Amino acid sequence: MKKKIFERVNESLLTEKLDNGVEVYLYKTNKTKNFYITISVKYGANVTKYKIGDKVTEIIPGSAHFLEHKVMALSENKEISKRINELGSLANAWTSYNGTNYNIFGSINIKENLILLLDIFYNTDINPKNVEEEKGIIGEEIDMYKDKINSYMASELFKNLFNTSYVKNTVVGERSDIAKITAKGLNKIYKDFYVPNNTFITVCGNFDENDIMNTIKEYMNKLDLKPKKLPKVIKGREKDTVRIPYQEIKKDINDVRVKYAIKINRKAFSVKNKRLLSAYLNIILGANFSATSPLYEKYKNENIVTSLNRSMSIIDNHIVIIIEAFTKDGDRFIKELEKDIKKLSLSKDEFERKRKRYLKSYILDFDNIEDVEYIIAISLMTENKISYKAYSEIMSLDYNIALEVLKSINTDNVSIIKTVK
Repeated sequence: MKKKIFERVNESLLTEKLDNGVEVYLYKTNKTKNFYITISVKYGANVTKYKIGDKVTEIIPGSAHFLEHKVMALSENKEISKRINELGSLANAWTSYNGTNYNIFGSINIKENLILLLDIFYNTDINPKNVEEEKGIIGEEIDMYKDKINSYMASELFKNLFNTSYVKNTVVGERSDIAKITAKGLNKIYKDFYVPNNTFITVCGNFDENDIMNTIKEYMNKLDLKPKKLPKVIKGREKDTVRIPYQEIKKDINDVRVKYAIKINRKAFSVKNKRLLSAYLNIILGANFSATSPLYEKYKNENIVTSLNRSMSIIDNHIVIIIEAFTKDGDRFIKELEKDIKKLSLSKDEFERKRKRYLKSYILDFDNIEDVEYIIAISLMTENKISYKAYSEIMSLDYNIALEVLKSINTDNVSIIKTVK
């Protein structure tokens, strides 16, 4: 096992790549009596088409999430489910665009919980009968997702922003997509992507590292899995222009909701490192659109908004910045925002305050094993590596570069979504 140190917090992570290609990450801490065990696959809803040899496979939207349901099928794995309940543990799973994660959180019998999670992951039974039965459950999940106005607006907004990108589809898919999914298709995805060299195991908590590593190795030796050549993921070319610039959604609610989104090609920014660019943009957005910003005070005092928020995402080669608000007058808010967004500012004092918050947040993350696991999982799913020098990266943030990033924000490609009664 190799020992890696997260700088400044002086926390260590033991890592080892097994002979079959599975990567193992062990984070031991005495800050908790609980443990958090996860198995993750670097396969998510961002894969819409892939190639093995000369054969191209198109994936039905929602398949990654559907496959998650069939792997973490606790209602079918009654013995495993019963034992997890007896141990007082909690089993769950999630799917994102970048990957899928299966997890168990508990406090006793860590080795047994680990084996239970491995059993869930490696003893999957996907057949036509249980796939058809699952469609109704996932259909209800899709309906619930659409009933949540904020989630629905967000998904519609990304459909409007992008022309060919995977984010045009939600992670869960549409009912029309789910109807097309078959056991054969899910088994193919499982066979092609759920392979050892596309999988990593993370264990966080207070445990004996050698004991846990030996347990994993013994289990893997029984399976006799081999590394496989990974499929070539096929991506389309995304235009800089938005597909639909404006949309209204009818909803009987008192406050109007507005989401104002800017789509910018990453080439517009001189900062190429994704983590650093995200940090700079979040500092700029926080300084201008947080609850303590002058702009929010102005909008609130002039009765333009009742709340104001912001977010940013990196979607392949594009940056998406979203400003959202609750307002009594959506048109007025949009008009004011269109003027103000062209004159955003960032003082050196505000830059330093926001940077210190980043540093504090980074340190506090290590007080919670679930946060540590999430950092590991997201880093490996999105960048295929973990940064052990995040503290230095944050310290390296430069005010003058932040001003350059600020100047590079343009509103050439905007999409707006608004609720109306």
